[in-house]
Amino acid sequence: MINIKLITLMLFSIIAVNLYGQKIIKTSAPVSDFIIDGSELVCCTTEGSVEFYNIASSKRTKIIKFPKSKDFAGDLIDTEVFKLEKYKNTIIALVRGAHGFNDIYTINGADKKLLIDGGDIKSVIVDVAISYDNMLLLALLSNELIKYDFVNKKQIYRKQIGTYAFSTMSLSVDNKTMLSSDESGVVYQTNVLNGEVVKRYKGQSVDIVLSIDNAKGIIVCGGKDRRVAVYNQFTNNAYRINYDSFVTTIGISPSGKTIAWYNDISNNIEIVKLSTKTTVKSFKGHKSMVNKILFIDENKVVSGGIDNQIIVWEL
Repeated sequence: MINIKLITLMLFSIIAVNLYGQKIIKTSAPVSDFIIDGSELVCCTTEGSVEFYNIASSKRTKIIKFPKSKDFAGDLIDTEVFKLEKYKNTIIALVRGAHGFNDIYTINGADKKLLIDGGDIKSVIVDVAISYDNMLLLALLSNELIKYDFVNKKQIYRKQIGTYAFSTMSLSVDNKTMLSSDESGVVYQTNVLNGEVVKRYKGQSVDIVLSIDNAKGIIVCGGKDRRVAVYNQFTNNAYRINYDSFVTTIGISPSGKTIAWYNDISNNIEIVKLSTKTTVKSFKGHKSMVNKILFIDENKVVSGGIDNQIIVWEL
């Protein structure tokens, strides 16, 4: 006798795996950023932790905690860790500092050390990256770029990029070019060697750009104007795709042919083919704001958000 209920349950299980059977890493706190290094994923959180996970097992292997700090009123608050980069065996962390500034720390093993006191910069560090020549690039809220030799602990240059408050940046694959934007919606292409702006892309974004990424000469950015702006660095062609929600977080595939963006209305990760400007897949799993989307390859996307989840999606 055929057990209809059992067959139904089995079919439902197969469907559920297809819909929701992605790898999920549960973190201890809301995720601000993450990096992937081989089989290891390292993330930072809004509650002052840097957490190390084995991707295959989803198990946490180590956690580094920053102590609470005082706000302007003298109250203790979580020392949020905003951004991570890796140089050789060293983790570079952008961490909430004192008096409204942000600090740069290095993490080696279980040890964390202050590298740059944000108060010495006299501006708020909002992003950090590693250049092709193994220097730190510090993007400031004042829309300045600092190139910093962290081996010899000295500034190489400090250059003004634009006149509006900085919002987001993305390095080219070879780490020789920085693409950044601000409240104006203009995208600046900057030569990392000397900090000079060599080109400006504009016309497609009309409000603050919240997220930017690039691959194979294709620049994509999303913002508060509910648009994804697309610029081709080789042909100078540009266009936009309009949506109904803010585009706060975006990523582009290594081929430059596909993007993934976070829909803050549905909490879905939307997969879009740029050639047709159409959504080909919607991934449901996050419950709230996603802060980072990263393509591992053409068929795998990783996203992390404030719902204490990092999800690996198979396209």
